[in-house]
Amino acid sequence: MDRDKIMNITAFGKTSTEVADRISREVPRSVQLHALLETYPSGIQRGKEFFIGSLRGEAGKSLRINIDTSSPWFMTGKDFESGDGIGGICKVFKEGRGWSIAETAKYFQDYLPREYVAPPENIVKPNNPINFSVMSSPVVPQVPQQPEQKQTISPSTPFEEEYPYTDEDGVVLVTVRKYFDRDVTGEIVRDSAGKPKKQFRQFMNGRQGVPEPRPLYNIPNISGASKVIWVEGEKCANALTELGYAATCTIGGAGMLSENTAHKFDFTQLRNKELVLWPDNDEAGKKLARIVEAQAKEAGAKSTLILQIPATKEEKWDAADAIDEGFDIEKFVKSQESKIKKPISLLDESLLIDKYFVGSPPEQKFLIGDTIPLGVPTVFAAAGDSGKGMMTLDLAMKVASGASMQSAFGGLVAEHGDVILITAEDDKGEMHRRISRLDPQRYREHYDHNLRILPLPNLGGVFPIMQKFDNSYLMGADFERIYEQMLELSNLKLIIIDPMASFVHADVNADPAAGAAFMGLLAQMATETGATVMVNHHMAKIKDNEPVKTPEQARNLIRGTSAIVDGVRCAFSVWSVDESTGKQRCKDLGIEYTRNGVFDGAVVKSNGPANRDIRHFIRNPNTGLLEDRSVDIRSLAMSHTVRQRIEHIVEFVRMRENEGRAVSPGGTHDGIYPAIHESNSGEPCVIYLKGAGRPSTIKAAVTQACEAGLIRRYTLTAGGSEKWLGTMDGPLARGEYERQTGRDNM
Repeated sequence: MDRDKIMNITAFGKTSTEVADRISREVPRSVQLHALLETYPSGIQRGKEFFIGSLRGEAGKSLRINIDTSSPWFMTGKDFESGDGIGGICKVFKEGRGWSIAETAKYFQDYLPREYVAPPENIVKPNNPINFSVMSSPVVPQVPQQPEQKQTISPSTPFEEEYPYTDEDGVVLVTVRKYFDRDVTGEIVRDSAGKPKKQFRQFMNGRQGVPEPRPLYNIPNISGASKVIWVEGEKCANALTELGYAATCTIGGAGMLSENTAHKFDFTQLRNKELVLWPDNDEAGKKLARIVEAQAKEAGAKSTLILQIPATKEEKWDAADAIDEGFDIEKFVKSQESKIKKPISLLDESLLIDKYFVGSPPEQKFLIGDTIPLGVPTVFAAAGDSGKGMMTLDLAMKVASGASMQSAFGGLVAEHGDVILITAEDDKGEMHRRISRLDPQRYREHYDHNLRILPLPNLGGVFPIMQKFDNSYLMGADFERIYEQMLELSNLKLIIIDPMASFVHADVNADPAAGAAFMGLLAQMATETGATVMVNHHMAKIKDNEPVKTPEQARNLIRGTSAIVDGVRCAFSVWSVDESTGKQRCKDLGIEYTRNGVFDGAVVKSNGPANRDIRHFIRNPNTGLLEDRSVDIRSLAMSHTVRQRIEHIVEFVRMRENEGRAVSPGGTHDGIYPAIHESNSGEPCVIYLKGAGRPSTIKAAVTQACEAGLIRRYTLTAGGSEKWLGTMDGPLARGEYERQTGRDNM
């Protein structure tokens, strides 16, 4: 966009575009910036941008103005609430102060030719509805700003600060000096934020240069320490040292240390150290920290931890800023120690089987009983327009509700707690409509736990969870800030990311390394938060003449299967059935058949025990949700006699379970067949079941009841066999079973 177009983003009323353009070009940008800040005292500076509520001066952030004095877009921007454009300081004065172009030219008369300065002679006070004070006699620098001029720096040039790098004995190896940039008048040159522009030079033996290898800073202090904090510059290292920390940095910062130059630096001082890395709050700082971390590991660091900067901190915030504001550094570091990365050593005897795996194994918990484990990365895959988003939203609401006996994905929700759902495709309005269809009674207003839904189209747009950076795959900066907040939630049970493709800036289908990296990132998230991390993903389109019949076929249709499915602990998939099967199921259920309304689903990959039975789903015409109708469909496929027998089996299993006398499918003493025939005739269903006559008949009925999802087998002890029969919602399912003792307890 050329300058003339920029100036005409918004017309200046009856003012002259030529005068406005001359003001924008001739008045020093530092003077324009001062005038902007004076006009809007309620505004906020964030790096190279200035935020205010509107051109009238209200507080807020909807109006964004570029204040980068080196940018061709300086003093341009947009009010994202009204849609108005900002095309220069004249527009700011017109709206913020109520001044005409002539009044603005008079204000800047020292920088303009006389022909551009027109009456009136006296500048009137601003006509601004916002109550703030504007100087009636503006203070304008009397000396026009001189062009910047780079200093010629030599060992004799006066410097602002000096930082000697020494060995363990205090012998100076190299000295770093800090200089402020100055113009030809000697005045310090400042950036758009008003901070002095600076540069650093390294000297050794009376001339500029650095030693090889390049040493770490503050070696005498860190050599005897067990824990060392790395920061980006000498100023931060000194500030931490004064507080009693062993702190260091690398010479030249990001300007000298890169992946290509890392071999020139000496990191041996970090051997056997616990290293905490505190980067500046920007992308360059995070990249530098990752390079230092890699080099420290190679040098033999005992452990490494890159601190995650709080989301509330401004860009470039560093350790020195933290100290100036009284930040609790000790608490900050300790709160993140769970993420410490320790190099693996095969010589570490604590990894031996008899020391590493002690006592009883931890219990495998499920988010959805027998289906989706708790605290693992999970892929939920289906073809487009299958209703993935609706199913995961339904799951999110049920986990947050705290209500018992709710079904999702063909199983009962077993864990309740906080939930975060991040959607890239659906805006706030669409999510609200879906929530209302699922919860017309508005039970959500009284949930036991917190459900946070982030519709990104309304929150600034999609950001990458993972992106490729210098041939590495890293967590995106925007998501990193959100993730840091996730770690602060103590009862987080479920994180939903919908869909995966919108959040991965890499081709996971073509690049297995990208898929593996993303799955590794999900595994890290699940481990550190303790929540199930579920990502919605696409399946390849099913051919009409090749319908899916098995979970294995469904698994092979998941895009990027080798990297995606193999990299997660659990994968669940739903797929549409062929038309004839769909019509028959709807006929049996007595409902109308609709295309895209009948699906099968199953666990298609699990690293632990899971119910892999195929579940049958029918779309609810009112909510659009795929509901599990497996029990109904399987029951209708049985004869009346078989259904009746199964009903009696379930009744008997429920009765014995509630009495604390659960039975097993077989066995001489504790099996269901002898239990039935030794029971008193007054017990429910016993008379009918005795008529079955043979153990094989009862065993078959038990198997059918299990397949129909009416009862299942449980274990009573950790590591015990799953032999005890119980209902899906009884004491065994809830972990509340108390076994009774005595002769009648088979």
